[in-house]
Amino acid sequence: MRNMFKKIAAIFMCAAMVSALFAEPPSTGISDSDVKNWAKNLNPIVKELQTLGVWDGDSINATAGQKSKVDAVLNKYGISGANCMDKFGMITSCAIVVIAADGLDAQSAALLKSMGMDPLAELKKNVNSKDLTIVEANSKAVVNAYNNLDTDGIDYTSATDAAADFSYGDQDLADLYSRLGAAFAQQAAESEDKDPEHAAAIKKLYEQISKAKGDTGYIYKKKETVSSCKKTSYKKGTVLTKENGYGPDELNWSFDLDKKKAKLDFTWDKNTKTINYTISSVEYFYFKGDYKGGEAKEYVVATKEGPVFHFYRELSSDGNAITFEIGIKGVDLKSITDWNYEYNSWSDYDGD
Repeated sequence: MRNMFKKIAAIFMCAAMVSALFAEPPSTGISDSDVKNWAKNLNPIVKELQTLGVWDGDSINATAGQKSKVDAVLNKYGISGANCMDKFGMITSCAIVVIAADGLDAQSAALLKSMGMDPLAELKKNVNSKDLTIVEANSKAVVNAYNNLDTDGIDYTSATDAAADFSYGDQDLADLYSRLGAAFAQQAAESEDKDPEHAAAIKKLYEQISKAKGDTGYIYKKKETVSSCKKTSYKKGTVLTKENGYGPDELNWSFDLDKKKAKLDFTWDKNTKTINYTISSVEYFYFKGDYKGGEAKEYVVATKEGPVFHFYRELSSDGNAITFEIGIKGVDLKSITDWNYEYNSWSDYDGD
């Protein structure tokens, strides 16, 4: 318990200091393999960094003269490129967000969402959204690496002396939770217009989608990893829905393939707009083994009102790397908003 609390205290102290100073940092260009190697080799990496004397308990603190040796360690364990130190730091910061999300119980998450709050908003300020998407796609491996991090030889005093020297008891934890609760309540009271940029992005999505007509074409045909496909029947009862979302400003949708009805709900600045469609046809393509030994699928949903929606997803064989894409003619989710991953994520629930 004490070691775990020290880890959490160090992480949140570091995150608080960073978020107070900077806006969203630029992307470090991390790749899927960088994240997988970080997760696979976190313990040996930290041990070698300790040996070099550059590990301060939660991050790398190296001089210019030590950089080449640190780069050699990181490259050795598969974190690539000349900017591997920046990549390591970004992966670690993104991992904090993923780990915090994994540890948030459903009841608390629902309560915070009902208050119009994203409990991870402060932590997300420390990371680049594009890099976070890649780390989130490897969430299982990242959480497992964190849970198995050997902390016996790690000194957390540089991150927080109090965490290393103080013995935390029930009363201390109760006091901490009380202060966190007060902070959440204050944020909730001020959250009515918490993110104008996000609200503007939802409004722009509504305007573009409401004017959309025609077909962008098959997404799978533009994929180098997909060499063959099977056009088949989707499962009875399939409903395509958005997989996640948070806050008062968001987009939600439901495409009921059996009932031939689709509904898109947009909410921003206390405005709620709905677009309804009647589904005229559905095509379903399934690919097995073409994407890293895993699978891929694409739904093509045509509507009587004009637009054709493409829902595409890739899943690697280990279940960690997931890529979502949505095609709507006249609408580019990537260019509209920094919340690209959230709006592209979808599930095809069929009642099983």
